[in-house]
Amino acid sequence: MLSSAAMREENVDQGERDIAGEGGKRRLWPWLLVGVVSIMAIYAYVTTIEMIEETARLWSDLVQLFWWIMPDIPAS
Repeated sequence: MLSSAAMREENVDQGERDIAGEGGKRRLWPWLLVGVVSIMAIYAYVTTIEMIEETARLWSDLVQLFWWIMPDIPAS
């Protein structure tokens, strides 16, 4: 059975190995995830801007259509 001091020492060694990593090898997946999320955010932004511009054009067209159907009638 290991004494509590020996167990603490073993835990400290394990923690130091976890921090150091496996020879300083960097993981690729977090950067890939950041890249995918960034591309999705850019696509969502561009799509949203296009929708807003299209809505503004649609509103203008609807107003023009309304005045084409209902011409100005002079007040008597």
